[in-house]
Amino acid sequence: MDKLGFLKTKKNSHLKNRQLKQQRNIIRYLAQSKQFLTIPEIVEHLKISFPTGLKLIKKLVADGYVLEKGKRATDNGRRPTLYSLNYEKSYVVGVEILPGFIQVSILRLDLQTIHKSLNNKDFQFTNTTACLDYITTFIKDTIREASIEENQVMGIGVGMIGNNFYVKPYYTETDHKENKTANYLKNKDISLQEHLETTLKLPVLIDNDTRTIATAEQVLGLAKGVNNVLVVKVSSTLGLSLILNRRIYKGSLGFAGNFKHTQFHKNNRLCVCGKKGCLGTVVGGYALKDDLKEALNAGETSLHFQKENIDQYRYHDILDAVLKGDEIAIQIVHNQGIKLGKALGNLLNLFDPDLVLISGEYVMIQNFFLDAVKVGLRKTALLHVLNNCSVEASTLGRYLSSTAGACMFLKDCDMI
Repeated sequence: MDKLGFLKTKKNSHLKNRQLKQQRNIIRYLAQSKQFLTIPEIVEHLKISFPTGLKLIKKLVADGYVLEKGKRATDNGRRPTLYSLNYEKSYVVGVEILPGFIQVSILRLDLQTIHKSLNNKDFQFTNTTACLDYITTFIKDTIREASIEENQVMGIGVGMIGNNFYVKPYYTETDHKENKTANYLKNKDISLQEHLETTLKLPVLIDNDTRTIATAEQVLGLAKGVNNVLVVKVSSTLGLSLILNRRIYKGSLGFAGNFKHTQFHKNNRLCVCGKKGCLGTVVGGYALKDDLKEALNAGETSLHFQKENIDQYRYHDILDAVLKGDEIAIQIVHNQGIKLGKALGNLLNLFDPDLVLISGEYVMIQNFFLDAVKVGLRKTALLHVLNNCSVEASTLGRYLSSTAGACMFLKDCDMI
């Protein structure tokens, strides 16, 4: 929020800081409101005096952050002026970083996307200085392409794969336990968050991409207003976010939701964690490619896939083939759905959620996958728990995480 330009001098810092805090609160309240507000309504909510509120509002109007929106009709007396946030003045940047994909979105404070970068599928996420510089430049270029000034950007929310940007919790001066961002480059004193904040001169928040998606689902999707939700992301890999009593649960180190490392079925597929039998080796896009290879090697035939070209196929090709009616593709996706459902049934028995929400790339194949998940759930979930739980596919689409990063940042600022 400091990027809004409220604080221009350190003179009378105590008074300035108090006024800055009050201006932030006004911005938050206007952002959260679904209707135009009067000064009496604003000062009553914020518990400040009318003269103070009037002075602050007038300053925000003069600076362009708040707009006058006419007068409210009354039966008698003086008609009060209505105010709203100027959504053309402030923006937030959302970033999605996956192993082979980066995307940046620019959103207004009302969550309307004004610009989105092209899907850069040539990107490769590596622990190198060159990759770090590429990410920074890509974000900066996207902001410039959106034709907005850098001082209009409130901050950046990043959703990225994995939890490797967390280290052990540390304690601040106020003894508040937090998860500190880990080094981006191995054996070097560089963290992605600190590098972006230093280079772009903007506040940056980073979290697991599945948790940022869960935030977006709470704000924009089917999880809005739902107490307990399991948000399952099925894309190249498998991810899970736990929404418990409307709060996203991260765990003490930020590792909560590592569903893909649940021991499920012993096989010869080695997980990235070094173990065999992890759920992520049999559910997800990487597993889908392994499933296709095994099917073709076993003698299965297809109009869309040939054994000699197996290494050329991406898991998206298999998902596309499902929609074209390919029997092999439908069968291996169906088998994965049943396996995921059986594993999720154990979580239903443990957490008793109101909703299971399937998100990620697999949303593109719609009920081909969702129906199989429901079959698997019936094999392991307690009947009364399952009957009380809805199982749905996300309505927010496949390419959500850059928008989700922006939602995470705004929610952390209490703007939404």
